[in-house]
Amino acid sequence: MSESNVVARPLPRFLTASLARELGVVLALSLMFPFLIHVLPVPETSRLGARLLPMFYAPLLAALWGRMATAWLCALLAPGLNWALTGHPAPPGTYAMMIQLLAFVVVVRALLVRAGVRWFVAIPAYLAGLVATLLVALVFPALIGGRPPVGWALNSAMMSLPGVAILVLITCLVLRFYPPSGQGGGPATA
Repeated sequence: MSESNVVARPLPRFLTASLARELGVVLALSLMFPFLIHVLPVPETSRLGARLLPMFYAPLLAALWGRMATAWLCALLAPGLNWALTGHPAPPGTYAMMIQLLAFVVVVRALLVRAGVRWFVAIPAYLAGLVATLLVALVFPALIGGRPPVGWALNSAMMSLPGVAILVLITCLVLRFYPPSGQGGGPATA
């Protein structure tokens, strides 16, 4: 084969400048929300992160606006970055949070494709994330600190009700003030 017959094809680019910029903003938000929750003065025994679910805000926003690559990368990277920068969540919890966020993004995406953006999409997505983590914790109990998995899941579901309400509120605010376009490609232009 001669050199003139070789066709140069561009390599597929996964991380474009636009995606990198978008991911930087979403990751900054996913670090800022938990940090702000953790600096609120509360009694030592209350775990505001587990109650208010700040790690879910940025992936939800990215998914609602049709930025699925950003939502996936945020779900993968944010727990580890939060642990590295703030010490929360501890390493086994980091993996549990990653599993939970990935399942959350999968279900949000599936619901968006099937039903469009609706106020309730975060509720089944969050529950699916809990179930996914529960299933993994049945095999690897150290993921949740060796606690009984079903008890952990029920306790997490009850404790996180205020956070689920915040996720629903975020979805409603996005629908009202910054709706996704009809094609799911980001905010509609006014």
